[in-house]
Amino acid sequence: MKQLKMCWQVSENVVTLDLPSGYSLENYKGEEDKKLWCDCCSDGRLIDESIGTEAFDNAITSITRIDPYSDVFFLKYQGKAAGTITAFVRDDGAGNVHMVGICPEFRGKGLAKYLLAAAKRKLQSDGVKYAFLTTDEFRRSAIKSYLSADFLPVDYDIGMQDRWEAVLEDLNVDSVQMLYEDLTPYQVIYRKSKCKKVRIGVFGAGRGQSMMDYCRASNNSELVAVCDAWQWQLDRARRKFGESVTYYTDFDEFIKHDMDAVVIANYANEHAPYAIRCLKAGKNVLSEVLPVQTMKEAVELVEAVEESGKIYAYAENNCFMPAPREMRALYREGVLGSFEYGEGEYIHNCEPDWFFLTIGNPDHWRNTMSAFYYCTHSIGPLVHISGERPVKVSGFEVPFNKRMERMGAKAGPMAVEMITLESGAVLKSFHGVGPSRNSIWYSIYGSKGRIESIREEGDCFDIKKMFINCDENEGDNNIKTVEVTVEGAMDDVADKFGHGGADFYLMYQFVQKLRGNKNADVIDVYEAMDMFLPGMFAYFSVLDGGSSMDVPNLRNKEERDKWRNDTRCTDPKVAGDQLIPSYSKGNPHIAPEIYEGLRLKMMEEEKKITAREIAEAEGKKEQE
Repeated sequence: MKQLKMCWQVSENVVTLDLPSGYSLENYKGEEDKKLWCDCCSDGRLIDESIGTEAFDNAITSITRIDPYSDVFFLKYQGKAAGTITAFVRDDGAGNVHMVGICPEFRGKGLAKYLLAAAKRKLQSDGVKYAFLTTDEFRRSAIKSYLSADFLPVDYDIGMQDRWEAVLEDLNVDSVQMLYEDLTPYQVIYRKSKCKKVRIGVFGAGRGQSMMDYCRASNNSELVAVCDAWQWQLDRARRKFGESVTYYTDFDEFIKHDMDAVVIANYANEHAPYAIRCLKAGKNVLSEVLPVQTMKEAVELVEAVEESGKIYAYAENNCFMPAPREMRALYREGVLGSFEYGEGEYIHNCEPDWFFLTIGNPDHWRNTMSAFYYCTHSIGPLVHISGERPVKVSGFEVPFNKRMERMGAKAGPMAVEMITLESGAVLKSFHGVGPSRNSIWYSIYGSKGRIESIREEGDCFDIKKMFINCDENEGDNNIKTVEVTVEGAMDDVADKFGHGGADFYLMYQFVQKLRGNKNADVIDVYEAMDMFLPGMFAYFSVLDGGSSMDVPNLRNKEERDKWRNDTRCTDPKVAGDQLIPSYSKGNPHIAPEIYEGLRLKMMEEEKKITAREIAEAEGKKEQE
């Protein structure tokens, strides 16, 4: 886990503190002070035993930017070392306060402020405009000294605000200004017990359960309302989250509830109309997959976001899985070079769970969607990594198979999109619900090499391993693959959530956006369209004999008018006279007894789940 970072913006008047009687402040004088320097640092820092004293000493003395004669200070009491501090100028011109250490017998006397004052005077004389320091979270007394010396917290990594709120709570500090890494003000943050929580409502108690779990596990949000027309799912939520939450079966009443944001987690073909209603009601929105099902809805949703001024975020959780999340970071750091090609797969054999997902309803959206509809799990991470807009697409459909027939699904089992990005780079997307095996896999090629996630080993829904085969400089051609296990800053909590912790991270980023963090990694409405429209137009490509299709750019207002009345989709309630088949060769016939068998299987599963959850709830009551 990364250390906490703090910054002091150099002021004109740095206070000079008079030392207590018997104390003196001295500079490093020569090689005889090297051991004293190391000893003070080790005494003050609680070294990890695995590092070793020699390695620790080398780490202190080997920083080439440090001139010990001018940058290292000792606080002494009657000639005996009480503490040390180092202040030097980094390569980028910023100041750095380094290795602040108080020897054990001198701790608790408030001596750090004298060392910090000396460091600040020195850096002011060096002409720096700001100075940084990093510190371990457990060094609470040191952090309190830094805050007293006008060093402010810096939000430079995910989870920093939450960590600082916990620190402030322990230090009994009510609030402090937090900075972004570019030193612009973020906002005043508050101790854990005083920070304002974002009030979340969830529409859809099935898929929305993960979002409800987040609210219960986090310190920055609270679940206030749940809405679902299916009473069985609502009863499950009530047993789990209790009576502190308000439960609704009527969306019109639910949307009136006092809440900051709504998670749209109802049927995937109905997300857009409810998201639009929430935006018009002044609610921020996190929309589950998928964003829309027609171009008409796409135009209306984009315009509702623009007109409302509210935050819309798209919950494409595969973007927040460990490997694609790290691949994006590495690409943005320049490790891959320029983006040239990418492949994404989301291949999920849904046959074992299809009865639970569709409850034996032949008209369920999952049974009527085309193979191309559920495309953003494979396209989304590639778009999010590259940061580019898709401009052209061609589609390919895998023929209907026996598995889809057994499931009662009326479409091709898998689909492929070949996508051209605005730079000319190419993406291949492969996805479907009717293969014989599962695969979630991403691979990206650039001018410096290749980065890809693991494919065959372990659980494909928890992709934490990845391989990096990149040159330091373009054209080096040094073929060397490094295997990496991705660790996130908040994995201790996130790993309890689904999809490799992705469900946690996407909710965390959404809540941070609502709290005002401009650096929060959320997928806005335009990027959501960039992830979905290539799949929609790939199916139009198949229906048109495989021709290449332009992907609309709904950022351009003038481009929207041609799509305002386009309701082409496989949902007869929405398509009207523009209904298209679920399968390009015509909807296959599926015997009614298949759906009846799935419906009966779901009824039995409902009974088992209800009995188990009631028993668990009663067991908890007895323990309490």
